[in-house]
Amino acid sequence: MVNIAGIPVWREMGATPKPRVSTEKAKIVIVGGGPVGLTLALDLARRGREIVLLNRLDFIAAGSKAICFAKRTLDIWDRLGVRDAMVAKGVIWETGKVFWGDSPEPVYQFDLLPVKDQRNPAFINLQQYHAEAILIEALSQYPNVQIRWGHDVTGVQTHEACTILDVRCGDGEYRIEADWLVACDGHRSTIRNEMGLEFEGRVFEDNFLIADIKMKGERPSERWFWFDPPFNRGQSALLHKQPDDVWRLDCQLGWDIDRAAASRPENVEPWVRGVL
Repeated sequence: MVNIAGIPVWREMGATPKPRVSTEKAKIVIVGGGPVGLTLALDLARRGREIVLLNRLDFIAAGSKAICFAKRTLDIWDRLGVRDAMVAKGVIWETGKVFWGDSPEPVYQFDLLPVKDQRNPAFINLQQYHAEAILIEALSQYPNVQIRWGHDVTGVQTHEACTILDVRCGDGEYRIEADWLVACDGHRSTIRNEMGLEFEGRVFEDNFLIADIKMKGERPSERWFWFDPPFNRGQSALLHKQPDDVWRLDCQLGWDIDRAAASRPENVEPWVRGVL
């Protein structure tokens, strides 16, 4: 297993061996095995395209990652045949409530699906590892897709006729000459960094404590958001219900903090107890 410090393992997949040739050709290479890369691979696979998907991890990662998937995403997954499995596992919600200070009653609430006669809900909450597992299972039905586990892109060279990728894996290094390269490797993208491309979008300079809490509770399947709550004065907090009796807590900490100290268990516990 590829040892990536700080990334917990949800399911080991096993490292994919290095190809027998030192340089191979590929029609389409997708870099990144998260929900975006896997969804794109499934879409292209259903169209008969040959795909090589490179994932630097050789496992499905656990941890506090994406959980909220919107109606538009469900519409796409519906077209690709995985919507039912996602919705069956996920927690459906459409109501959000906003609280202020010590008040136990919301100061505002909203309905994200005012028209109820629709196939898909406004949102589902589903841990990213569950979504990835469902997509990987769907991709296993397509022989025209290769998912290479534990294959990390270390270099990119762009040419008029192709893009050349340097790839490192557990048993060596090799190259791929790709007709098409799609970067789905996140906001710290190796591909964009190698090509000198910026990550376009807004940057919110603040710090948040994100924790997934295992507990049984009878709270409704709603999005709860607090401003200036008693357990986090002057800041905000967010609570979401997930499958498997897991709850997502997201507390704003401010921009000028000691991140290492804030993430220690003895400092995290007061936030958790304050919410619950």
